Amino acid sequence: MQGKKVCKIVQDLLPNYIEKLTSDETNEYIEEHLKECAECTSVLNDMQKNIETKNIKMDEREVKYIKKYNKKFNIIRNILIIIVLLIIIIIGRKTFILSSLENKAQEHQNGQNYYLKLESYSEGKMTITEAYYKEEKSLVEITTYSKGVGEIKQTLYKSGEEIFSLIDNGDTKVFQNMGDISVKPVAFTSNSIFGNLYMALTTSIDKVKLDGKECYIIKDGNTEKFIDADTGLAIKLIDNENNRTTDYQYKYNTVKDTDVEKPDTTGYKVIE
Repeated sequence: MQGKKVCKIVQDLLPNYIEKLTSDETNEYIEEHLKECAECTSVLNDMQKNIETKNIKMDEREVKYIKKYNKKFNIIRNILIIIVLLIIIIIGRKTFILSSLENKAQEHQNGQNYYLKLESYSEGKMTITEAYYKEEKSLVEITTYSKGVGEIKQTLYKSGEEIFSLIDNGDTKVFQNMGDISVKPVAFTSNSIFGNLYMALTTSIDKVKLDGKECYIIKDGNTEKFIDADTGLAIKLIDNENNRTTDYQYKYNTVKDTDVEKPDTTGYKVIE
């Protein structure tokens, strides 16, 4: 009976003994008993086998989990890499298009002989601007039609250092010296790579046809900008937020001396 009690005590201690949680004195007591007790030794061996089996199964589950996790991680990583590459390709393509259009536009903006016409329409108002440039001379005629106001004509003239403005609203005519006038061909692109990169990030760019002409359309949510694919210059602007539309026309090397003649200032009141 006394032996059974000792075996019971030892078997209760075996789990902690296996986990190395018992003291040195207890270990010595257990080991001395195991040398003389086949039953407790058998129980110890069974416990160790069960623990090994559990560890193997646990290891297998961990391996399977890690493999599953790695597989999902690799899939997500590959998808993210593909997305990033696509974004880089798309943004890079748009930036290249915008920079190419900007280079073309600069060539035309630096021209010495050109005719430019802008027609802008909004609710109750229409503005037509015609500009003639020939070397050092330029003549710009701006006509505005507004509800309740009528027609207003403004002429801007420049020849060397002589720069002035003529305004005729039907009732009064005003002459005024100007500091400078500048109505150049319009480009919707930026003159810097960073500006075009920002535009590429914030807008959509597609190639379309407008009145049979190859062009690019840039959309940013509120506006639609049409750019001539050959010249890089603006050909149409649709401002949805302000309900305004502007059309652009250009002609090069067609302006004659008679187109930039000094306008008659007779009858205009001089304003300092």
